[in-house]
Amino acid sequence: MTNLQQNIGRKILVNKSQNEKFEKLKKLKAARNIGIVYAVNEIDNNLKNKIIHYFEAEGKKVYTLGFVNDKNIDNYLPNFKEHYFCCADINFWKIPKLNSVAPFIHGGHDFLINLDIHGMNELQGISVLSSAQTRIGKYFEEFVFAHELMVKSNSNDSYGLFLDLVKYIK
Repeated sequence: MTNLQQNIGRKILVNKSQNEKFEKLKKLKAARNIGIVYAVNEIDNNLKNKIIHYFEAEGKKVYTLGFVNDKNIDNYLPNFKEHYFCCADINFWKIPKLNSVAPFIHGGHDFLINLDIHGMNELQGISVLSSAQTRIGKYFEEFVFAHELMVKSNSNDSYGLFLDLVKYIK
């Protein structure tokens, strides 16, 4: 049932994808606001903070959205810069509900960096729904519509993917 859910969810996301953008890709130095979406269980908190500090050291404002693969986010404290969503915030097709992620996806990010390493509808859906100027993530053949810049990465962890992505936006 899960594969059927994901496949139908992916088709729904294709229909929600934005029209192709014909803007030139910005360099990191031109960006002011960075959004980062990630799976909470896929990245250590210290490595996540290292990623955030990398961008803040460049003078960027960083906002994060973490997916908690659980029924609630009781163990996570959202704040001004860090937000979370969980299984209660996704629909049957594993697509994030707009009302639960709206502040993040409409946050006016110059770059949205998706640290999804598995091709999850929950995280790829954020990229599809986001109004970010440039959406960046790992290359997944099933999700070619989700990002303006996709990088083929052999990394098996989110931090390694981050290092691969930074090479292309610097």
